[in-house]
Parts: sequence; C-alpha cells; structure tokens
Amino acid sequence: MSPPLFEVTDLRIAVFDQVAAARNQDQGVLDPMTGEPLGRGWVEVVAGISFHVAPGEALALVGESASGKSITMMGTLGLLGSGAKAVGGAVTFRGARMDPWAAPEDTRNTWRERRRRRKRSKAFMGELLDADWRRVMGTEIGILFQDPVASWSPDGVIGRQAGEVLAEHSDLDDEEIERRVLDALGEVNLPGVRKYASFRHELSRGEAQRAMLAAALVKAPSLIVADEPLAGLDAAVGAAILDLLRDMKRSRGLAMIIATHDLATVASIADRVAVVYGGQIVEQGPADEIFASPRHPYTEGLLGSIPWAGLERLRPIAGSPPPLVEIPRDRCSFADRCDYAQAACLDGVPELTAAGRVRCVRSAELDLRGVGGR
Repeated sequence: MSPPLFEVTDLRIAVFDQVAAARNQDQGVLDPMTGEPLGRGWVEVVAGISFHVAPGEALALVGESASGKSITMMGTLGLLGSGAKAVGGAVTFRGARMDPWAAPEDTRNTWRERRRRRKRSKAFMGELLDADWRRVMGTEIGILFQDPVASWSPDGVIGRQAGEVLAEHSDLDDEEIERRVLDALGEVNLPGVRKYASFRHELSRGEAQRAMLAAALVKAPSLIVADEPLAGLDAAVGAAILDLLRDMKRSRGLAMIIATHDLATVASIADRVAVVYGGQIVEQGPADEIFASPRHPYTEGLLGSIPWAGLERLRPIAGSPPPLVEIPRDRCSFADRCDYAQAACLDGVPELTAAGRVRCVRSAELDLRGVGGR
C-alpha cells in the first residue's frame, strides 16, 4: 500500500458565532498559536476529522450542504476566511507537516514561541516555512473552488491569471508561460487566444470551471482538491467537467479529493468515500462497498435520496441538517433524524468502529439498503 500523499489527522475547526457570543457561551476552545482560550462565541464545528489520499487515488467527501465538507477542505489547506480557525490536528503533504501548530509542545507557551507563532499564523505551514508552503500550494496542489467565476479576479484576463503561478515559481519566460497556458486551455476544451484573453464576465460558469482546471493543470500538480466542482452547472456541462477530471486522473495519475453532495459524481470517479455529517466522518471505505452495503443510517439516507436506475421510489432523509454550531457534541449527531435511533444513541458520542469504518453504535445489527436495495 502506498504511503499517503496527503493526510489529515484529527482536524478540528472552530467558528465565531454571534448568537453564542450574545448568550455569553464559551466552550473553552484554545488558540493553538498561544494555548490561550479564544473566548466566548467560538464554537467547534469540525470535531476531529481524519482522512488521507494516496498518489493517483480519488477520495470523495460526501454529505448534504452544511455537513462540514467545504470548511474541512478549506481548513486543510489553510484557506479559512475570517471568523474561522483551525484549532487542532495535523496536516501533512509528502510526510511534511503543513499546519501551523507543528511546533514542539514544550515550547508552545513560552512568550518567545507565542510571538513567533503569531507572526507565522497567517500561513498554514508548520514544518514547511512560508516560502515552502507557497511553493507546495503553487506547484503541487491544484484547487477547484465552489464558485469558479468569483475565484477569478475581475480586472485581469484569464490567461494571465492562470500563468501567474508559473511566473512566481519558475524561471520560464513570458512566451513559454503563455504557450503552456494555451496548451492547458486546449486540454480542457477551451482552445484559442480568445479564451486566453477573456475576462471572467465573458465566461459562462462551465467555461470558468474549465479555465480553473486549466490553471490547476498548468503547474503539473500531484493533487487536485475540488470543492463541489459541479455546483451550479447544468447536467451536460457537469458531465463534461466530470469527464475531464476522470481523464486527468487516468492520464496524469493525479490524486484527488472531491467534496460533493452529488453521489453520482462519487460513483463514477471515487476510489474511496468518506461520509461527513455534523462536522465528523460517520462512515468511510471503498466506494463500491459504501454503495452496495452502507453501514451508517445517514449513508443509507443519502443513497436513497438519489434517483438511481432500478430504484422504484426515493427514500429521502427526514428533516434538514442543523447548522454546524448547533450540532450536539454529547451524543450521536444524526440521532434526531435517524429512523433507527434508540436510547443508546443518546448516550455519548459514538466512536468509529468496524476497523475505523462507521460511527454508529447499532451498525453491527442494522441491515441497511444500498444502491438497488429493497
């Protein structure tokens, strides 16, 4: 088995919630930079997520909107916005830690260390210093954001923006950079100088996503991280983007981490699946096993909510996912929506069981339905 290319261990993320602040609620969440409490209003919403991806492998993080997929993805790459902060865990790329809390525990609370870590806190670097982190993000990890149009600057042409990473991290001249960008645009079926010289408002959403993929491919990455890559696209355009991703995975041997609520996407590209609910992974395993024999009621509900061929009727999950800041952390987070919930489900937070596959105290006794099930 290949060692992980990218690995996340026990990632925890907190957000500032104005309602909690108004109620004077303080969960005692600590700032990993200083070891001091963040104060009232800070609520942990990603509660110890761990996953990994090997070279050439595709991992899908699946779940409904508000399940915690996107904030997890951005947190692993150090791209959280204001009001959100990674507060624990470890992130490694090719064995080197990328997270900012990688300093030795015995130096964490010295005043010198606190000052040093505050200066470093804007970068997600750990053992990788700031320049190394920028290089890894600029050359080895490509990102497809959820909103491909807004991800482009409005005042620069697409081709120039796509080539910025090569200008920053290589010695190539402008002519060679332009050639590589044009080649990449052709690879994603956006050929020609016209698209190179287009502004973002001149592109459709599908074209903007293709251009984002081209910008990722220009730097010859080993890992693509995609946050809802098909969001807002019609079926035909989404299928074309998915075909491109499959082709890139096969032809370039790219590893991929894809956050999506679209299980049809997962079925056609993912090698492994991690099902996310309430800021936790509730089930994980090989994609074919997850689809055929789900072990968690939430996974069964997700599969039953999709119109698969041969399925007589949909089996949607009751209710809607609560906001992450309201997820209970003293019991099963899915119990309120679960058809199989019993008193035992309210007695503490279930741990991942069955060789780390499922987080459900009843998983061994439930006979759940997969794709094509009754």
